Amino acid sequence: GHEGVARVIEVGSHVRHVKPNAVVTFESIIVCHYCDVCRRGQFNQCRRARLLGLEKDGLFGTVVDVPSMLTHDVTELAATDRGLRAASCVEPAGVAYVACQNARLSAGDEVVIFGAGPIGIFSAMLCKSVFAAARVYVVEPVEFRRQSVRPWCDAVYSPEEFFSDFSRSVDVIIEGSGAMDNVSRSFRLLNANGRVVLLARSGTGITLDAVDHMITNAISMVGSRGHLCGAFTTILNLYQTGRLPLETIVTDVVQGVDQLGALLRAPDRILENNCKVLARLDQG
Repeated sequence: GHEGVARVIEVGSHVRHVKPNAVVTFESIIVCHYCDVCRRGQFNQCRRARLLGLEKDGLFGTVVDVPSMLTHDVTELAATDRGLRAASCVEPAGVAYVACQNARLSAGDEVVIFGAGPIGIFSAMLCKSVFAAARVYVVEPVEFRRQSVRPWCDAVYSPEEFFSDFSRSVDVIIEGSGAMDNVSRSFRLLNANGRVVLLARSGTGITLDAVDHMITNAISMVGSRGHLCGAFTTILNLYQTGRLPLETIVTDVVQGVDQLGALLRAPDRILENNCKVLARLDQG
């Protein structure tokens, strides 16, 4: 995974914002700060970005070396189990927040979200409670995840139900499932000045036959990547003020590397029976 919390053992001689024994959560995109995009402050699109846990070791270890700039002090939150779970979920919530920003959401919008994984559920929460969407509809093939997202949306559908029954005009489509044909199949539902946000990576293309509808209605499509540029601070503030119940997406906590290994060897167990699974590596 990209996200988690850790206790600080030691800090570098020039680190001032976090101290040993603090509990921190951390951004997972390591940026260069020197490319032309970083110089413009657009860190999510850093040309030399590396992902912690994928391109740099960092997350499933007992002791790891993390650049201090990535860290956010969550020591007070980590004093309770609820707060600890919440702190472990800031990264996907930050990704959802950036997606909502890129969708140019405004009060009264109607939104369709494809996919009810952690980022999809957080997108629904944010659309309703922070960006003041009028109606939010979620499309998800897995029954467990449909039930998980239900409290945060106006209606939830399986793909079959949605494409056979849904006919309202909507202002925003957030594609977070990776099934890219969702975009082409739902594109004509988009209202004038509608927006499409692409979140999930699947390596597949989009075939769009509604180009005239897109031109006539000034519909825009944008990719959305990342959780930088202040999203972590915003998410933590929203959680601490009761606006965003981060911990509610956690459906299981496994103990130790053995249980974690067993879970990773059975990915269907995560998909079919869980939303967000955390691993405690300080126990077991």
